[in-house]
Amino acid sequence: MPNKDRSFHEAPQKAGGEGWLYSEQQQKLCHFKPDTATVHAQWVAIRTYSYVPPRPPEPMTRRRLLRHNAVEAWQTMQKTGWRRCPPPVR
Repeated sequence: MPNKDRSFHEAPQKAGGEGWLYSEQQQKLCHFKPDTATVHAQWVAIRTYSYVPPRPPEPMTRRRLLRHNAVEAWQTMQKTGWRRCPPPVR
């Protein structure tokens, strides 16, 4: 049974660079996940969802960034109020 009052506490870091960020102010959820690497670069897929708990997340955008750009985006998002969170219950 899903918990409607699930808190967005600091989630433990997943191996391999995968993680979730949530902005309560924007009501958005962002999933960072390593994508298929090429010979020349490492890529990260970033998916953004509209998310108002307890409803399920609604997909908005998907993009790929070079790994170093994704790390920079993650750090910038955290500085602007996004918080690490566990994956949503689907």
